[in-house]
Amino acid sequence: MVGGDVLIDLSDVERFKEIIDSTPGKEVDVLIQSPGGSAEATESIVDLLRSRFQHIRFLVPGAAKSAATMLAMAGDVILVDESSELGPTDPQMIINGRQSPAGAIRDQFKKAEKDLNSTPSLMPAWLPILQQYGPSLLVECENHIRLSQRLVSRWLTSYMFRGDADGPRKARAVAKYLSDDRKFLSHARRVGLDELRRLRVEVLDTRDEPRLHEAIRELYVSVLVTFESTGAYKLFENSEGAALIKLVQIQQVGFPLAQQAPPQQGIPQN
Repeated sequence: MVGGDVLIDLSDVERFKEIIDSTPGKEVDVLIQSPGGSAEATESIVDLLRSRFQHIRFLVPGAAKSAATMLAMAGDVILVDESSELGPTDPQMIINGRQSPAGAIRDQFKKAEKDLNSTPSLMPAWLPILQQYGPSLLVECENHIRLSQRLVSRWLTSYMFRGDADGPRKARAVAKYLSDDRKFLSHARRVGLDELRRLRVEVLDTRDEPRLHEAIRELYVSVLVTFESTGAYKLFENSEGAALIKLVQIQQVGFPLAQQAPPQQGIPQN
């Protein structure tokens, strides 16, 4: 099992660097298929890409969720179709092996404070819940929410909304919307083409350019086939043939066939 290794992490920064070093030109298309990962690692990847390329289009034929959505917001335009999905950017905290939205933890603290101020006798019910949280957790939650909003807002202002007098305000609105767990109710919710347009994000529906749409779909299917038919779980590749692939070793284990007892007389065999 690869577990969290499929997520965006700091080790991916060096892989991006190796791939873009052999990618020519000042404009690039980047196809993303990712469940998300570290906002901090995503920031380093954005800085790396933006130091190398003047214009970036992010291609999302499948799913770019969470931190991968943040990455897409650092592009000049996002290419999608009817099956594409981005997602909320609200931070997720791992507590005792369980993933919980930072906003939900913050709200639970506020509810506990309100309940205990009005009804102190509820302390026995709240105590087991509050004891599992570290002393700095509430501040950490606020900081992670603030980081998500700041990064997305900064990237949108600097790139996608560059030159737009109303760009900073639009960027803040998009960043706040995507990071609000109360609106989405689930971190896995889909943000599709129509919703992106309502947010005034620069998106291109690739169905309007059939040849481009077909080329992206073919590339996307080849990526999925690679994941499904091999032990690959992370793929970094460019148009020049350079590729870095993370693989999990798959071993087939054979078991000896059980000795079958001879049929007993009078007992039917299926």
